[in-house]
Amino acid sequence: MMFTHSYKKAIGNDLFLIRPKTIYTFLSVQMDLASLMKQLNRQLDSFPGLISKDAVFIDYLTIRENMLVILSLTPDHPKRALDLVVTEVLEELQISDSLADQHFNVLPLNLFLKLQLRLASLCNKKVILVDDWLDHESASAKQDWLLLFRGFVRNTDCSIIFFTSDEQLLSVENPLRLDPGSYLSKKIS
Repeated sequence: MMFTHSYKKAIGNDLFLIRPKTIYTFLSVQMDLASLMKQLNRQLDSFPGLISKDAVFIDYLTIRENMLVILSLTPDHPKRALDLVVTEVLEELQISDSLADQHFNVLPLNLFLKLQLRLASLCNKKVILVDDWLDHESASAKQDWLLLFRGFVRNTDCSIIFFTSDEQLLSVENPLRLDPGSYLSKKIS
């Protein structure tokens, strides 16, 4: 599915647009993460990608095996090229073959998060939700992540929503304010 249009949401009299190549912030006190994901699912007709420190992968599979499973479940992904795609991503992120054949819990956190971002992109997720782990990073680490995310959205058609309680982060990007009681679902192309 190409992201060639914006999605509009009715919030009282206001409209909210999720545009491609845009980073948004969402104040976490407005709604919990699970509810926000459900609302985005209604709006997008699919769940958003999620980048989380607590991401759930199949714990008894290796990094490579998890990647193969995730990509094989993606609609419209050529199944015969999965090994090649996995190899390219591992090389791009400089994950050695020996590391790729271990479990996810051995990955350094920054690599774990970057791999989730790459997988969300490969799974054709047009909106990616970043949970509140960024709130706990140092100021310089936040800047590094923001630069990475900005480069990512510039080079893809994806939008990113930071789910945060950090008021300072809210001022960095486009704030998304929702009234969950009046949030209506309607997709407009």
